[in-house]
Amino acid sequence: MSVVKTRFVLLLLVAVLAAACGGGNNTTPTAPSTPAQSIVESFSGTLNPSSAQTYTFNSNNAGDVIVQLTALDPSGTLVGLSVGSSNSFACQSGVSTETATLNSSLAGVTRAAGLLCVHIYDPFTANTPLAGPATYTLQVTHF
Repeated sequence: MSVVKTRFVLLLLVAVLAAACGGGNNTTPTAPSTPAQSIVESFSGTLNPSSAQTYTFNSNNAGDVIVQLTALDPSGTLVGLSVGSSNSFACQSGVSTETATLNSSLAGVTRAAGLLCVHIYDPFTANTPLAGPATYTLQVTHF
């Protein structure tokens, strides 16, 4: 009788384990989602003393936003840079610096898709205003 009881207990244990593991559940696994691809945009222009330029762009997803000053002539020029959100009328700065030089970058994070902006300006409130016109190229990487 003990052999019969042992077999019955083992059979019962296997049945319980099979049920706990979803033995009869035929679910189809879901495919992993594809991560958002980064978008790179460039903006170029000439910055005159006591002036500013603002560029808007659409971010399709939440994620990092990186702005890099990839060209600046004259090369020793200091400019102001900011990146933030836009409401089509104004650029609300999220991250900024008044001492950007060639190859300087700013990094921020957007929490949702939307209209963003980058602002380049003469930091005339600083001790080093622009001496004359400066040409530039900004590279913006976002998602």
